[in-house]
Amino acid sequence: MLHKTASEIARELGCRPRDISDLFYARKLDDSRCPIIAGRRVIPPEYIAEVRRVLVETGKLTAMEVVAS
Repeated sequence: MLHKTASEIARELGCRPRDISDLFYARKLDDSRCPIIAGRRVIPPEYIAEVRRVLVETGKLTAMEVVAS
């Protein structure tokens, strides 16, 4: 199981890392599942689908962008 950072996921999905970080600070994503380690948000692979879903739900990512990624 290889965890990824918010920046890596943002690059893969085509959004800004800040969009993902803001969702954690707004409590729309579970920061207990994705702790900050050495200054980086560490996201397990099984949580990436939830990150994507919430990005779409909040308008930070369109459904068409998700299909392309």
